[in-house]
Amino acid sequence: MSASHYVDVARAFQSRADAPSWLQALREEGLSQFQARGLPTSKDEEWKYTPVATLSSHPFQPVRDVSAGEDVAQAVARLALPGPRLVFVDGRFVPALSVLAGLPRGVVLKPLSQALREDGALLQETLGQRARPSAHAFTSLNAALLEEGALLTLAPRALSEVPVQLLFLARGGDGPVLASPRIVVVAGEGSEATLVETYAGLGSGATFTNAVTEVSLGDNASLRHFKLQAEGDTALHLGGLYSRQGRDSRFQSHAFSFGGQLSRNEVHAAFAGEGGECVLNGLFVGRGTQHLDNRTDLDHAVPHCSSRELYKGVLDDRARGTFHGKIRVREDAQKTDASQQSRNLLLSEGAQVDARPQLEIFADDVKCAHGTAVGRLDDNALFYLRSRGIPKVDAERMLTQAFASELVRAVPEGPVRARVEALLAEKLPGTAEVMG
Repeated sequence: MSASHYVDVARAFQSRADAPSWLQALREEGLSQFQARGLPTSKDEEWKYTPVATLSSHPFQPVRDVSAGEDVAQAVARLALPGPRLVFVDGRFVPALSVLAGLPRGVVLKPLSQALREDGALLQETLGQRARPSAHAFTSLNAALLEEGALLTLAPRALSEVPVQLLFLARGGDGPVLASPRIVVVAGEGSEATLVETYAGLGSGATFTNAVTEVSLGDNASLRHFKLQAEGDTALHLGGLYSRQGRDSRFQSHAFSFGGQLSRNEVHAAFAGEGGECVLNGLFVGRGTQHLDNRTDLDHAVPHCSSRELYKGVLDDRARGTFHGKIRVREDAQKTDASQQSRNLLLSEGAQVDARPQLEIFADDVKCAHGTAVGRLDDNALFYLRSRGIPKVDAERMLTQAFASELVRAVPEGPVRARVEALLAEKLPGTAEVMG
């Protein structure tokens, strides 16, 4: 399908969607930006390595209603974490399977459709401020179809010790399904929380998830954000995370990309106050003909901030992965301390990876470093293990797991790490035995 298909979809949605004037203006801006840009192609530098033409293979459409059958209930039972959660199927909220009990005082979680009715003043100030419709075509499309997702707010000094989960299930229906969730996080001064976005597939229906997350951290606030993407091998997934940090705030992003025929995960982080700390971690594991694209953009706009970034890829068969990361240190951002690393493991002759870490430094009193590495399993290490009676397949599995474990162990012990380990074990058979 061409861009005109999505224009028609957005127009039809906007013609029937009831909304206050500010929200309708945001939707119309998204549609206008999308019309002006059209779908990106390989000639666009930012999309050079992303096979966007895949999106033209099906006439994706949003669904109006979903039924939560036994398959959905079983998936939720398997994927749900202890604590509060919102569940969505093909982009639609499923209240019967969601849990809001256990939210601590000062922490509010609600579906975006409800928040648009109840929290209009807050959302008018925050929606589209970090993820602007002009960012790129798919952020524009998400804005044009903005209706559902989640709002998480933390009052000043609120503390949520139990992770909050957003569970998105892509099932597909009678035709190819488009889901456009928008997640908004507003963390007040001194607050702290953990947010887990989980994306999983049900069945073999054609699905396209176009997700956008906006995070605003107040002074001295802290947020751990986990994204677990394990949709079906035929799914298409594009996700963008946009964060803005206040003074002395701490933000961690841990992105695990395991599923999808095409998956693109973007993180755009910006410091707006001195003393901030940011960690961007990512692990992508692909096999078959999967394409897993990862892009980061970290803006050091103020002095005395630090960032650490580590992305790893494991690719087998004819899978292809990319990592393009940029750290920008502005002229006034003295005393910046930033590092960025990309490390990649190829398990077959047909696997490919494109890695390009970048630094743009306009200040002179900084400490910055970046690097990349691409390689195969170490022959000496394989020989060492095999010389001790370990079969070749088990030795290769052990070394592969050891390569990935650094990022798994960056997740604190608990239900989130257990879920990551389970997903990795599904992707790399035998990993559970090795990790145990």
